[in-house]
Amino acid sequence: MKHRTIFTLLIISWGLVNAQEVDTFKLHYAISKGDTTIYTRIIDRNTKNNIFFVRDIYDNGQVQMEAFYSSFNKEIKEEYQCNYKTNTKEGQYKEWYKNGQIEYIGNFKKGLRNGQANSWYLNGQKQSDETWKNGQLNGKTKYWLENGDLQYVLKFRHGQNLRPKNVDYKYLTYLPVNYKTDTLIAWPLIIYLHGGSDRGNDLNKLYSSGIPDQIYRGRNFPFIIISPQCPKNIRWETENWFKSFFKEIVHKYRIDTNRVYLTGLSLGGAGTWYLAAKYPDIFAAIAPISGFTSHNDFLDKNISKLVDTPIWAFHGKIDNVVPFEETERIVKKLEPKNHQIKFTVEPNVGHWMHWLIYPNQDLYDWFLKYSKNK
Repeated sequence: MKHRTIFTLLIISWGLVNAQEVDTFKLHYAISKGDTTIYTRIIDRNTKNNIFFVRDIYDNGQVQMEAFYSSFNKEIKEEYQCNYKTNTKEGQYKEWYKNGQIEYIGNFKKGLRNGQANSWYLNGQKQSDETWKNGQLNGKTKYWLENGDLQYVLKFRHGQNLRPKNVDYKYLTYLPVNYKTDTLIAWPLIIYLHGGSDRGNDLNKLYSSGIPDQIYRGRNFPFIIISPQCPKNIRWETENWFKSFFKEIVHKYRIDTNRVYLTGLSLGGAGTWYLAAKYPDIFAAIAPISGFTSHNDFLDKNISKLVDTPIWAFHGKIDNVVPFEETERIVKKLEPKNHQIKFTVEPNVGHWMHWLIYPNQDLYDWFLKYSKNK
């Protein structure tokens, strides 16, 4: 009743009493392959200024999402960080868990996160307190663990952490079948960066997808494969971890440093772009998949460092978690000068693009074509 009262007041204050069109229908939303959730979607359009107020409701009656849009495709449901196709968020955006616990409150301007944003865990514990400007973290940011412990207090400017700490990340290691018997061979290396849902301090989470999933299924590779784990809440570029990590694994394993390859999906796709631009002399080739590129100014400022790097980029055209345009924009910037870049686009594939890549052989054969000493 309280939520309905607030909504009624909002309509009145918004001036929709005499200028309102309401559309209500069932929205089928595919969470993953074979897993679909059905929401009740209510759309109130102000016919005077063409602003849309949208609510999605769980089957138990609890509101899942409410938001304002300046342009809107009613059949589309995207994540809060994504503006899929014509959907442009404008103003406050909220999400709730199915039990009624608030999950996220953020503010948007022209489709980009702008201003204060907060998130909560299912148990009600606050997870983050962020400040955004034009789609990039900008200002003081706090993150908490689910048990209530304060995890990080950080300060960002244009998406970049101003005071990154030197840290060590845990990692999974895969060694080729003949690694122990062929003691004179230096092996090519793949560094794999996982997506956002596998962050934390449990390495077993990494087996959920990507190359670790293939290893878990018993697949053999002619590479050493190292899969580090990013801590909860932050990104691959938040802390200084790569230099010490790379120094350690090169010392620990027989790695051919002329054949070091980097790939990752989603959060790891963004991390792949970032690390390649920061350490271009290390990688013989990279393969970023479905990653953000505009959340941090670093990549745009250092894009020239990737003109000599062989790149195979991937993105699904109907991705509603990370917009397809996030990869397209960087590829377009690099294509005039980088003649070793290719971009694979699947028109009917969403954020699960990586399931079409890592189980197949093509990427691994492509990696082996490149060496730094050629």
